[in-house]
Amino acid sequence: MLSRIFILIAAIALGVPLAEACRYSVRDVGFADLGNERYTLRCYVEDPETPDAAGALGQAARTLLGDSNVIFEVAKREPGREGLVLVSPDGKRSHSIAWPSAEAGASEPEWDVAQSIIASPTRDALLEKLIPAYAVVLLVDGTDAAQTKRAHTAAVEAIAAITKLMPEMPKPVEHPPVVVRLPVDRMAEETILLWSLGLDTSPTPEPQAVVVMGRGRRVGESMRGGLITRTALQEAMAVVGQDCECGLDRVWMQGERFPLAWGRAEKQAAFAELGFDPDNPKVKAEISRIIARGPNSRPSGKPQSASDNFDQLALGYSEEIIGIEEPMEEIAMVTTEPPTVTPQPTPTPEPAAAKTEPAVEEPTGSNPLAWTVALIAVVALGGGGIVLLRRGS
Repeated sequence: MLSRIFILIAAIALGVPLAEACRYSVRDVGFADLGNERYTLRCYVEDPETPDAAGALGQAARTLLGDSNVIFEVAKREPGREGLVLVSPDGKRSHSIAWPSAEAGASEPEWDVAQSIIASPTRDALLEKLIPAYAVVLLVDGTDAAQTKRAHTAAVEAIAAITKLMPEMPKPVEHPPVVVRLPVDRMAEETILLWSLGLDTSPTPEPQAVVVMGRGRRVGESMRGGLITRTALQEAMAVVGQDCECGLDRVWMQGERFPLAWGRAEKQAAFAELGFDPDNPKVKAEISRIIARGPNSRPSGKPQSASDNFDQLALGYSEEIIGIEEPMEEIAMVTTEPPTVTPQPTPTPEPAAAKTEPAVEEPTGSNPLAWTVALIAVVALGGGGIVLLRRGS
């Protein structure tokens, strides 16, 4: 009888820390904004020290970029550095921003430019799907119809395979992955999105694809042409459902995010979907700690391989052919226009009383290893005492 009690107590002692270890998935981490991944919208002017040197553009940027992952700054104009550029978070890449032509007839081009940095039809479609869905496959059509069709078929088959595995993942998600397609004739208005995700901004014969999760974060590397296979897409999507406390390489959680606005509506929707607030400082501190302490085999900027960590996932993957009985949910074509912004000359700040943030579930700060050692020690001492008492009697 005593031995059974001892085994039961030991099992409980070992089970408690294991239950605490799986708090966040890789998808959860994808919703966190740790504050160190900001794009910079840089405006080159003659004298940056002059008050309101950027004029109406500065006012528009301060108003529209407040809830985004883009900051605005002015810099002194130098030879070879003129106009307006968007700089990547690591500072190694830049993208020139074109000013609206006179033929466009924009009454306030500065506001249109600032809005285009963080919003576009395809980004709006991605944002709508990313919060509820497990992940999104962004498929950029190529001019070669046959290659594009093969890539789309690979995406649909990969999604079907992952959907079957989702209930067995550490933190199941209700909505399966979806496909968002970008037609060739709409690429010109999505250059910022394509550039930020490492894709070609001009039409190419080969299609392009990338898996995106959470708050617009890229998973793995982008794929082109014949590299867009069911296996490659399934491997990237399988990572999204893994426990972030496992031995997975942290580069999977640190892919580039595309420029986007993340306002109150998106924050509340994410809270409702995840069950916690990814913008809570304690949550962000915990996620930062998880990323910092885990394996990170590649320095920033080094290409990733989609297969490096797949053997750790143990998701029962096989190469058998899966028949598709029902079409997967997808956006066949993005045809919506960018939202029209009606700026106010002097935006009125929202009263503080109106800002109601959702209740925040705070993470526990317990150490699983310490729990294990302490409880096993207590069980061992208790068992030893019982044995001594029985011998004495």
